[in-house]
Amino acid sequence: MARKNRTPEENARREKIRELLQMENIGSMDDIQNLFKETIAEFMENGLEAELDDELGYSKYDYKNKDT
Repeated sequence: MARKNRTPEENARREKIRELLQMENIGSMDDIQNLFKETIAEFMENGLEAELDDELGYSKYDYKNKDT
């Protein structure tokens, strides 16, 4: 099976993923699942905080710009 031609950005991203897996000592499927859960939780939390900041018009601890 021929290998897909990847862009330099894709190759760099894959290398970072390999480094992360090695750094976190990922050795089993359970380790991968836990890392995936943590990653998704972080993405969701950051996304929800950004959405709330946008909706309210100020960030979490920015009391100077709070109009309510």
